[in-house]
Amino acid sequence: MKKMITTLVLLPLTLIAFQACGPKFKSQEDCGFVQNVYGQRISWKGKFPVPIYIHSSVPEQFIPVIESSFRVWEESAGKQLFYIAGISGGPNEPRRDGVNTIYWMNTWESNRSQEQARTSVYWEGDEIRESDMRINAKDFTFYAQVPVDGKDVHLESLIVHELGHVLGLKHQDGASSVMATYLQSSTVRTTLTNNDLNSIRCEY
Repeated sequence: MKKMITTLVLLPLTLIAFQACGPKFKSQEDCGFVQNVYGQRISWKGKFPVPIYIHSSVPEQFIPVIESSFRVWEESAGKQLFYIAGISGGPNEPRRDGVNTIYWMNTWESNRSQEQARTSVYWEGDEIRESDMRINAKDFTFYAQVPVDGKDVHLESLIVHELGHVLGLKHQDGASSVMATYLQSSTVRTTLTNNDLNSIRCEY
């Protein structure tokens, strides 16, 4: 059975109440990116590498998986896009604090138990200011190399997808894109398709 890989939560920092009175912008081709109300692509606007903290709840043995997921995007972009800025403590609860963090969540909403992960992206104008990733460790088990059973989720495939959201990409179903909405259990999907490559190169 297919499982929902993520829900991308997009939260602008500033809401424009009267768009007709706002500045005039030329809309852009989306290239697979989320766009703001003016049709501009949401991205980091060249502010790389993006610092990402790993919450202390993330099992230590999975940190190399996160680093490997970074490289999938970086090899295609031809530049360093992310780096692990440190291990963060404190409450295991995502919050808008200007810090990009990956959380390993042992609690999850019962009505969203099919989500394997969720990424929240906060932006101002067309520039991303923060992105937080939640991994659903309550309802799923994950593996790095060999699944214990057929229900396990390949963690690198999941994180590659979520990092696409961190970069500003939206879901792209079809053609085995790493940004496809669903990821079946025990499925490995870590190779960027031509569509994924075109998307990342369009903005970065």
